[in-house]
Amino acid sequence: MIDGQAYRNDAEFVRYLPTPLPFTLQDAEAWVARNMSEPWELFPTFAIVLGDRLIGTVNFNVYPDTRIAMLGYAIGRKWWGSGIATEAGQAAITYAKETFDLVRIWASTDARNVRSQRVLEKLGFTREELRVAVGVGRDGELTDEVVYGLDVA
Repeated sequence: MIDGQAYRNDAEFVRYLPTPLPFTLQDAEAWVARNMSEPWELFPTFAIVLGDRLIGTVNFNVYPDTRIAMLGYAIGRKWWGSGIATEAGQAAITYAKETFDLVRIWASTDARNVRSQRVLEKLGFTREELRVAVGVGRDGELTDEVVYGLDVA
């Protein structure tokens, strides 16, 4: 059974994400519908499936005119530290680079999210910028964002 609701309905998983908590069945259905309705050539989203369980996603926002894409990824807490996010990210990057003729990929994460920064570094991204007070966290505090880049041409 593929269950996209379970791994997203975790306070630690959503700590740095705008994902609703609790993540209800209606939230899961809306999330799937939104991802399925977006044009693949601009917003490809890949499921990370282990056995028969959805445990995460890797997605891109592709900007065809500049041949640049933004990378996003999320994996359930149970699989943190297992290398799955890095493996899935690398496979998706290889696909996106070839399919969309990309020259550059960028990503950003909450500056407090050290695990996410480590995944980006394992994928070969370089830390490029710290954006101060650009978001509001779950606790209402202003948050900083770290931007990473990867030249793939």
